[in-house]
Amino acid sequence: MRVIGYISEKNDKFYDANTMMKILGTSKSKLQREIKRNGISESMRYKNQYLYSEQILFTIMEKLLYENFIRRNEY
Repeated sequence: MRVIGYISEKNDKFYDANTMMKILGTSKSKLQREIKRNGISESMRYKNQYLYSEQILFTIMEKLLYENFIRRNEY
């Protein structure tokens, strides 16, 4: 897996959408839907790619894990 990341001057870590898709195991449309649903506008452009902070990745990861947990316990 090729991880495209960027570390800013403040030591903040940013990831591109494809890397986030691979880490989370979701489709690009679901990832974009979650970003839009959470009202996240913290993105950065670097070399014609939108990069999202590590906090956004963890927020979406937490939400997806919670949804999967609820879905599996319903049965």
